[in-house]
Amino acid sequence: MLKRGTLVSGLALLFLVSGSLCSFEIVRIVPFACSADRLSFGLHAEELPASESWKTEFSEITSQTVMAMNLSSEELQSLVERCDKLKPTIETLEETPRKIYSKRLEKAKALFVFVLETRNEQPPKDQ
Repeated sequence: MLKRGTLVSGLALLFLVSGSLCSFEIVRIVPFACSADRLSFGLHAEELPASESWKTEFSEITSQTVMAMNLSSEELQSLVERCDKLKPTIETLEETPRKIYSKRLEKAKALFVFVLETRNEQPPKDQ
């Protein structure tokens, strides 16, 4: 047991959890310090390098799959278009990440398209 006032520091793993497909990835290792019942992480507001900025867009798109049935048709159509715009960027990655991210993006797009098509096929409800 540590005495009060003892400074403990080290490294912590920062995870990115995706709401879709129940997956996560290690984003970075960050320094942390714990003292006087306070835990602080060495995180800084910074922009992602241009080469990794697509990951934010990817996360935003794929996180919407959990709520696909609650989204409007316009929102779903917008997500399908965003998938199409992001695909060429993912195709430039190395083989293994390209396969993983392409498959996840493809499945997200397929879900959005399915929900859109299902809505269009249903007859209007009579009151």
